[in-house]
Amino acid sequence: MIYTKEEFTTRFSLLCEKADLSELGLPAKDKLYTICEQLDLRSKQFNLTAITEPEEVLKKHIMDCLFTAQCIDGIATDGMRLLDVGSGAGFPSLPIAAALPNINVSAMDSTAKKTVYMNETAALAKIENFKAHPARAEEAARGEMRGAFDICTARAVARLNVLMELCAPFLKIGGHFVSMKGAAAEEEMKEAESAAKKLGLTFVEKCRYFIPEMDDARFLLIYRKDSKTPESYPRNFSQISKKPL
Repeated sequence: MIYTKEEFTTRFSLLCEKADLSELGLPAKDKLYTICEQLDLRSKQFNLTAITEPEEVLKKHIMDCLFTAQCIDGIATDGMRLLDVGSGAGFPSLPIAAALPNINVSAMDSTAKKTVYMNETAALAKIENFKAHPARAEEAARGEMRGAFDICTARAVARLNVLMELCAPFLKIGGHFVSMKGAAAEEEMKEAESAAKKLGLTFVEKCRYFIPEMDDARFLLIYRKDSKTPESYPRNFSQISKKPL
């Protein structure tokens, strides 16, 4: 059962204070509560996320995504376009849009029901800078969305070298790819060195952070797109998964 709004506000405020995210998170608390509320309600209707316990939703979804929003806030300017690939139930895209109303956030997922859910949740939460699109990344990257975004994010979708091939084509030259990773971050970075070079990406920074009251380190891996991604990428997904770059 979800927290009441009062319980959420109290707990969320404490976690934001511990994480030094109050300035970013607290102005968006009502929108973030609606995201949690809808996740609790709709997860009972169809499978949205394996994380459903209120405290885990708050920490592993909301707080985790706010760290990503904080990172993006450091590189984004007003009006920039962000694409979240494989957004699922709207993480990190919905919390990012709630916390950063100055940028335009698009979410992409291959499951149409999930994109409908995300758009309905955004409307209920009064998040006006958000739009979800039903599409497969490897197909959408061949159309008008190619090279159209300043920032591309992804969380818990695939290994880094696979994510790079799916995400890099969407970025403008000078844009940034931000990947949310766990304990295997260093291993995946080494594995993806060849892919980064082939796709026009240059490593910028690895940001390590901890969600308050949790022991495991998490990482944001940031790459800049310095050259055009060859037209041959992305390949179809069976090729990507069978033979990653």
